[in-house]
Amino acid sequence: MTMAVSCDVVLASESATFGYPEIDVGVIPAIHYAHLPRIVGRHRAFELLFTGRVFSAVEARELGVVNRVVADAELEAEGEGLAAQFAAKSAAVLRMGRAAFMRQIDLDYRRSIASAMDDFCNVATSDEAQEGLRAFVEKRAPNW
Repeated sequence: MTMAVSCDVVLASESATFGYPEIDVGVIPAIHYAHLPRIVGRHRAFELLFTGRVFSAVEARELGVVNRVVADAELEAEGEGLAAQFAAKSAAVLRMGRAAFMRQIDLDYRRSIASAMDDFCNVATSDEAQEGLRAFVEKRAPNW
């Protein structure tokens, strides 16, 4: 998910799955608190972030996390085709256009990320998070 929400365009194979399992081991995917609500909306983001459930590539596309879902065997060709479309454009114009686009859509992004990192560190150092991480490594259920 970190890679998907950080990319400009996301292609996924039909067999791809997505999710936020951090909550199951007692930590939080805090950086996604800044990204995901902007992509899928507040209520959907809350559900995904706090249930830890796994969801399909098709659902990810419906939520707006993924641009296209293609057959597993077609993923590489689809990616190469999209890359060729971008490569056919002016590199300088794409670079400047992307920078302008990012400035417009992410005016508060840096503040959100800084706050999310503080939140993550506060949770990650808690006794509960440490127990959850130990349990994950030891392949056992956490003792909350």
